[in-house]
Amino acid sequence: MSVHPLPVLVLSPRFGPDSIALATEATRLGWSVHRLHDRRPPARLAEEPLVFYGESLLADTVGRALKLALLEPAADTLTSLPVELLRRDVRFTTLGDARGESFPRFVKPADEKRFRAAVYASADALPGPGLLEEELPVVTAEPVDWRDEYRCFVLEGRVVATSPYAWKGEREESSGAAFEVEAARTFAAEVLARAGGVFPPAVVLDVGRIEGRGWAVVEANPAWSSGLYECDPAEVLRVLQRATSSARSPAPGEARWLRDLPEVEG
Repeated sequence: MSVHPLPVLVLSPRFGPDSIALATEATRLGWSVHRLHDRRPPARLAEEPLVFYGESLLADTVGRALKLALLEPAADTLTSLPVELLRRDVRFTTLGDARGESFPRFVKPADEKRFRAAVYASADALPGPGLLEEELPVVTAEPVDWRDEYRCFVLEGRVVATSPYAWKGEREESSGAAFEVEAARTFAAEVLARAGGVFPPAVVLDVGRIEGRGWAVVEANPAWSSGLYECDPAEVLRVLQRATSSARSPAPGEARWLRDLPEVEG
């Protein structure tokens, strides 16, 4: 009988409550934990069964060296969903074309945090053509008032961990706010049942309630760079193990969700 080696959890140099919680749980499970300290990780790490958790810039810096395969939702995920799951006008476009939309408008970079995601009062408030390329993919949306928002870690089409994270636009977790976690899980499950093929097998799905409209999808994010809030670290590790890997080839059909990791010199 072959024995599979236990995973090695690779973490960012940044010590935060999320990485500490994951490291504690990984150690309890018998995993090894390696916290990176620079952009050149030890070569031996690339031969281990790695599970990665860290910011996207770090992933781009060390991903190729560690032979990582990182799953993330496609940039146009929101606009691939039925409009009744969004309950607002959402568009996938370019920064240049977004300047011609009606304002105020929520605008965020589709792939990276190239500029601040926010409600912009006018096109003039967006980063100027001299600062960023006009072809930069962005997601724009009709501004709405979110009543409450929830983070759901999803594994193979099932919600395995959920936590509230915002109440009326302000970060809230353990508070007296009237959160409805089970209702959030139920709606997230409905989204996955109706449009599960839009998402990678391991992902973070944020949902919430829009004032006067009801439950809607907020956004989808890579599990390996998303905050835990009060989600169970043990369940999150299961999601991360599926979302990040150096020990296997991606399954058929997963190539569209693989992050394109750049070559890094030096």
